[in-house]
Amino acid sequence: MAPTIRIDDQVYFWLQKNAKPFEDTPNSVLRRVAGLEESSPSTTSNNSKEKKMIANTPQSRGVSTYKPGRIGLSGKQLNKKWGVGARHALFNKDGAFYENLKEFPGALFDTKGYLLFRTEEEYRQNPHLKITKKTNVNYDIASIPGYVKKE
Repeated sequence: MAPTIRIDDQVYFWLQKNAKPFEDTPNSVLRRVAGLEESSPSTTSNNSKEKKMIANTPQSRGVSTYKPGRIGLSGKQLNKKWGVGARHALFNKDGAFYENLKEFPGALFDTKGYLLFRTEEEYRQNPHLKITKKTNVNYDIASIPGYVKKE
């Protein structure tokens, strides 16, 4: 039996980005990127837990997801505590995935700091963000120029 590994959401999103839809599993993406030969049927897991990536969710993979109040922080609380002055403040403990900012100045917070956007244009044109229905950060907000580290 193959060992079970746990990955965080950022690694999972990277796997999804590198997957062939309706074809790949996390294992097949990693094998391709690592340059490993295709596994033979005898080494391929028939474990029903290995599903196509398109069907996986963080919950189905046993990865806990942030729930408001879980670690006792919110963007609104940190905005006030650190005196940032944002009209819209969003929090993600990992600094990688947010709802979209709707009012400006707006700020994205993680547990150690924040990134302030004075205007919607500044937010939407930031090359480190992918803004669709949600805001995805390429790595985390701490890696983006302008990040203010606190505590």
